[in-house]
Amino acid sequence: MNDNQVKQQISQMVSFIKQEADEKANEIRVKAEEDFNIRKLSAVESSREKIREEYERKTKQIQINQKIAYSTANNDSRLKVLKFKEEMMREIYDEAMQKLEEIEMDSERYAELLRGFILQGLIVLGDQEVAVVTKEKDSGFVQQMLPQIADMYEHMTGKKVYLALTSNEVLPEDHAGGITLVSEEGKIRLANTFESRLETTYESNLPYFRAALGFNEQVA
Repeated sequence: MNDNQVKQQISQMVSFIKQEADEKANEIRVKAEEDFNIRKLSAVESSREKIREEYERKTKQIQINQKIAYSTANNDSRLKVLKFKEEMMREIYDEAMQKLEEIEMDSERYAELLRGFILQGLIVLGDQEVAVVTKEKDSGFVQQMLPQIADMYEHMTGKKVYLALTSNEVLPEDHAGGITLVSEEGKIRLANTFESRLETTYESNLPYFRAALGFNEQVA
């Protein structure tokens, strides 16, 4: 093989190696671009997913805050309505008490009511000895009517009863009026005052008052 042939063969080998190198470099470049695009797409998709998650989180939080605000406002409104209704019921009670206190100003009517209270209490107790507790300023005319009440009781029931005012107890002067009966040496007490009767009447009529004021209605 002469020199020209050798040079030609070497030149062919160099061209072949260079071609392979170029092809390999191009293959690496294409692969690198593909990997970059895949990573870029993945990064973009990941960012989009994070944005979606953040958006959903904030949307849910807004919805929760709105529900909390609505619930709070609704509860505040309901409590205000309930408070108003309770105040209305208290006004009913106070107005009734005021009217009862005015009865004491009519001495004849007041005395008649006390006579009825005592007689009613005696029938409930059914005891032979009963002490009567009154306000100090009522003790005078109550003492005077006790014999008549005892006679009325005996006429109605056929039983005798011994009545006397208590010597060691009186009703508070700020009471609207009425009496308390005591028997069995203080073991049994029967309150028949304006306050106790109003309380009993008020409690028994609570369902009617609550229905009339709409306590069972739901506040929107």
